[in-house]
Amino acid sequence: MPEPRKKMRPRATRLDPYKPVIDAILKSDLTAPRKQRHTVKRIYDRLLDEHDAVDVSYQMVRT
Repeated sequence: MPEPRKKMRPRATRLDPYKPVIDAILKSDLTAPRKQRHTVKRIYDRLLDEHDAVDVSYQMVRT
């Protein structure tokens, strides 16, 4: 029997520095009315405007 494969560590992404910001936005949305919650587009726009996240793409935030 061959040795079991080692599990690979998750690779770091360019989105990692902004994950606490995204988590805070989503956490605040839990108590907001349904019509005032953030969409993916709005979260992406806030990252660009407030945190200068020019190295992050819309697709990365959506995923």
